[in-house]
Amino acid sequence: MKYGEINGGELQTPADIDLLIVYLIEKMDGLSKTQLLEAISAAGTANYMQAAQCIFNLVNRGILRSEGLGDDAPLHITELGQATFVVLVNKLPRSVIEETLRAALRLQSLRRGLAANSAEILPAKDGCTLSLEIKEGEDIMLSLRLFVADERQARAMRNRFLTEPGELLETITAALL
Repeated sequence: MKYGEINGGELQTPADIDLLIVYLIEKMDGLSKTQLLEAISAAGTANYMQAAQCIFNLVNRGILRSEGLGDDAPLHITELGQATFVVLVNKLPRSVIEETLRAALRLQSLRRGLAANSAEILPAKDGCTLSLEIKEGEDIMLSLRLFVADERQARAMRNRFLTEPGELLETITAALL
């Protein structure tokens, strides 16, 4: 197979997966192994196990540097990695790069939303209750409880809220004014 060859939406060669990983770290410095694998899985652009092995190999070859030993330690591109990236970045299909980057950004936004706000799905008779809070420091700016027909719908609403909590606050505030 050649660089950038895709089979069923996934990159097939370790070299292509390496490039994708280095690209993501170059664009979003400090992503962890866990975050990289979540983004690649969400985008469906590479096999999870192959990607995990590629990350391990990139660190061992000095292309990436890890701040720690765990899977949640931030990763950074080294000078060697930067030189490799500049030479080979145009070998990957743009669609693969863009889809994986979008997935990484969505997941990063979701993680930030989880850290700053809360969204809990609670069982209720004939459905679930979605409990949402928007916080500013220690202050609760908005607290909202919604009855939702099923857990699938509640999860979709929860993820949307955690990705863009400010949008909900702005919409409710505008409707009340």
